[in-house]
Amino acid sequence: MNKNKLSLIATLLMIVFSFSGLLVLFGNDSVNLSSVTLIIGIIFYFITREPEEKETMSLKAVPKLLMDWKTDLLILMPVVMNIICYASAKMWIPEFIEHLSDRTDFLSFEQIIVLVAELIIAALGEEIAWRGFFLKNLSKRLPFVPALLITASLFSLCHFSIGSFAVVLYDLFFIAVNAVIYGIVYKRSNNIIVSTISHLLANTVGVIGLILIK
Repeated sequence: MNKNKLSLIATLLMIVFSFSGLLVLFGNDSVNLSSVTLIIGIIFYFITREPEEKETMSLKAVPKLLMDWKTDLLILMPVVMNIICYASAKMWIPEFIEHLSDRTDFLSFEQIIVLVAELIIAALGEEIAWRGFFLKNLSKRLPFVPALLITASLFSLCHFSIGSFAVVLYDLFFIAVNAVIYGIVYKRSNNIIVSTISHLLANTVGVIGLILIK
């Protein structure tokens, strides 16, 4: 089977598994396979990428890419969005903090070194799967903007956690907005490490904010 067919199959599987978290709405709280999207995306990124695409994970290119102030602003935008998210939640949707705490209870908040490793691995893994593989392949079949919006929406769905409608919508909205920004950073830099830096900074600020608010 050629790489194009493999990419298409993997892309379709990621779409299907993205919706698995919604099964809880139908009374099935034991099946959430959204994390499988990460495994699929990471595996098929390495299986299907062309030799020239190895540059998308080049560490050597990062310093030069970070010298572009427009790219730097984009990298920092998710951090700003997380600050806005927390500040707005504290004023208008305080129950969001409890919802976010429940959604991230798998993180090792009591062990800083482990927590840092978890944040790095999560950010890099999600960028490889969703920007490096899914967005790249969807962009071959659709114009970039629709591909970006679909990718961000599905990425957001993978973070779905049960809660009140307003809180869940608020949570998914900010995840989707940040996912759009990560996609733009990746498109502009053509480098997964750069988009991972943006993702990692946002997640770090989010975790720090959660610790301080809690």
